[in-house]
Order: sequence, then C-alpha cells, then structure tokens
Amino acid sequence: MTKTINTIQDINIDWLNSALEGIDEFKEDPIKDLKVNEMGEGIGQLGQFALLKILRDSGKVTNIFAKAQTPNEDMDDLARDYLVYAREVKFYKDLASKVDVRTPHPYYVEFNEKENKVILLLEFMDGWQTPDQISGATEEEIFKAIEGLISINSSYWGETSKVEWLPDMLDDYMYKAKDDIITHQPEFLIRHKHIMDSSRQEDLRKISEFYPTLCEILSQEPLTLTHFDYRVENIFFSSDMKKLAVIDWQLVMKNLPGYDLAYLLFSNTDIDLRRNIFEDCCNAYLSGLKDRNLNLSQEELHKNMMYSLMAQTIVPVNGGANFDLENQRSKKLFEVIADRMFSAIEDYDATSYIG
Repeated sequence: MTKTINTIQDINIDWLNSALEGIDEFKEDPIKDLKVNEMGEGIGQLGQFALLKILRDSGKVTNIFAKAQTPNEDMDDLARDYLVYAREVKFYKDLASKVDVRTPHPYYVEFNEKENKVILLLEFMDGWQTPDQISGATEEEIFKAIEGLISINSSYWGETSKVEWLPDMLDDYMYKAKDDIITHQPEFLIRHKHIMDSSRQEDLRKISEFYPTLCEILSQEPLTLTHFDYRVENIFFSSDMKKLAVIDWQLVMKNLPGYDLAYLLFSNTDIDLRRNIFEDCCNAYLSGLKDRNLNLSQEELHKNMMYSLMAQTIVPVNGGANFDLENQRSKKLFEVIADRMFSAIEDYDATSYIG
C-alpha cells in the first residue's frame, strides 16, 4: 500500500510509524511524540517540505526531513513532464550509496507513478548550513562545492550507460525542453521585461532556435553523472567547512562534463565574484579531474560550459513563467538566476558557439 500523501499536513504518528516500519532503530526505540514543522517556503519549486521532530521512548530526539510533491499545479505539471519525482527516488534507491559524495540517509522513499506523488523521509542535516542562492555563495563555498562536484562528475565517467534509467537530453521527456523554452518564453518575458533588454531577448531567440542542436551536443560522449541542479541551496556545508553533502537529486541525468560547473558559477554566484574567480574555478575543476586520471582540456571545458549555459536558460524561462506570483521569494530567485545567466552569456559571448 502506498505511503504517499496529498500534502505535508497529512503526516501524523500513525502514518510515520507505518512508513518507518521495519527499520531496526525505530523498533528498538519507538516514536513517542511527533511535531511537524513546515519549512522552506519559496526555496524549493518542486516540492513541499517539513521538519519532523520525533521524540523517542528513550527521550532521544530524531529529526527527519520530509519531502512531498509540490502543491503548485503548474510546477507539478513540469515535475510530471520531466519525471523529477521518479528520478530522485531512483537515485536514493540505486545510486546514493555508489556516488563518492555525502548524501542524506534515506529512511523511506517512494514514487507513486499512478498518482504522480512522491514521499521522501531523509536524514535532517543538523548542524550543517546551506547558503542563500539569492545572496549568492561566497568564494570559499564555491571552491568547496567544486570539490564535491569533482566527486559526482567522476562517477560513471564515460560509463553512464551502466545506469539504464539515467536520461540524456535526447530522451523524449528531456528533449521536449526545445518546445518548452518557446512555449513559456512569452510569459517569462512579460514577467521579466525589466531585466530582459532587446539584446538579451535576441540572445534568447537565438538559443531557442538552436535548442534542438544543443540537446544533441549535450548528449554526445563522453558523458558523466550530472546532478543538473547543482545550486548552493542543494549543498550543505559542515560548520568548519571541511565537509559537504548534496541534496535534491530530482533532475539527476547524464550530460557533458562541465554542465554542473556552469550551473554553479552562472546561476549561484554574484556576477562580479564570478568574473573574478571564473578562471581559477575552471582550473580547480580540471586539476581535480586530473587527480582522478580523467583528462579534459581547458578548451573542451569552456566549450562544454558555454553549451551548458545556453541550455540552462530553460531554468529561468520555465520556472520564471510558472512560479506562484504571490511568492515573493520565488519571484526574486528567478529574477536573479535570469540576470546572472544572461550576464554570463554576454560576458563570454556564449552565442558565438551557435553554428
């Protein structure tokens, strides 16, 4: 019987006991009391979240992070179209233990395909911190994030076919991005006309026309495991900045080396900081790959990142056209992402890579 729910508010002790049935630590020290604290409004676009504060018989308190499908119908439609709920559950079931980066321990994960519902009960990262994407990551956080990224991208390098369910950009549900970037563009431009001047609109027009070719380019070997949403709010840092953990694997796929690095730098970093550290970041990434006997030239990385940057404009276009207009944080987030991305397109003349 499915444990998926309609909304986070449906979580109670009986439901939680049912979901955690069979886990030894909860058999030995059962749940005595539960408080459900909703959290993360405006942070996650494709989910609803809660902190479950669980009091055990022994007096021990266990915190669990609960994640269910988004209540926003437009965003839920995007989640259905891109199979994001199914992918995250498959990641935790099949890949989390095989990737050389810390991820939250999964207590229970399930995707209900019939109803397009999802539930994940994950380790809550007590004592860890995550930056605010709108403010932007610090230089220290960016370089630490690159260390984690090297571990992720090193996994299945050139061997992504071993994970049969991992999509590439030519899979039907990913390839539809070529249509979505056109479909959602008018609403995106209405909502963001204050940051999309005529030059940026022309760049977006060129990218939209080139998008089918971008999907082909981003699917050419060698491919590697790609988080695809490697933004700072999906990265937790220990208080001493020596360790990190990566969450939110809804969009995991196979893509070109450099895709995640492009997203980290071009959507998560203040524009001036990105301009100052871009070359050093690329060198750090290449050096880390070389340490793992993986070779990628500076030229190849730059080219991959420019193609990736252009493809990533689907994020502000799709998300920026569909977020809840009453959610001011979402509004600001997509404004910032769009501004940072189109600034980078201008800085590096990314559209010059269009044939």
